[in-house]
Amino acid sequence: MSQRIPSVAAEDQTEAQSVALRRVRAAWGRDLNISNAMAHNPTVLEGFLAFWIALDKCGLSAEDREVICMDMAVQNGCHYCVPAHLNMSQTRGVDMEIITSIAKGELLEGDTRPAKLQRLTRRLVAEGGQLVAILAEIAHCHFTNSFNRLAQTEPDAHFPPTL
Repeated sequence: MSQRIPSVAAEDQTEAQSVALRRVRAAWGRDLNISNAMAHNPTVLEGFLAFWIALDKCGLSAEDREVICMDMAVQNGCHYCVPAHLNMSQTRGVDMEIITSIAKGELLEGDTRPAKLQRLTRRLVAEGGQLVAILAEIAHCHFTNSFNRLAQTEPDAHFPPTL
């Protein structure tokens, strides 16, 4: 698969694109193919990054967010977001057994918070809902999943292989 929306080449970047991409590197520690492609519109990229950063302050833990993100990526069939959130989960110190199970399409069992969040995420996707932080994460994931599917963004080399 070739990337439908290519990354903005470093030598072709406008000042606004360069600034937006520097902010991504400052937040995530490296370039990502999604942000390099999204940089075609630096305002959208800035909004995407601001939304992600704001969600880190919404009261959900890193594990909560990654359970939601991974389940959304699997439900939406996003070839980019599954390995991206395997990487993000590992970087954020999330229990990889939980995330790997979700990445495989498994439904978590029991009465744990991750299992409850996964079931809630699926119910909200199927029926709608009103929990603002979870709904915001679903919107964020839906956008990134859709963007990556449209752009056919290549997963970054440092991401683990898709399970």
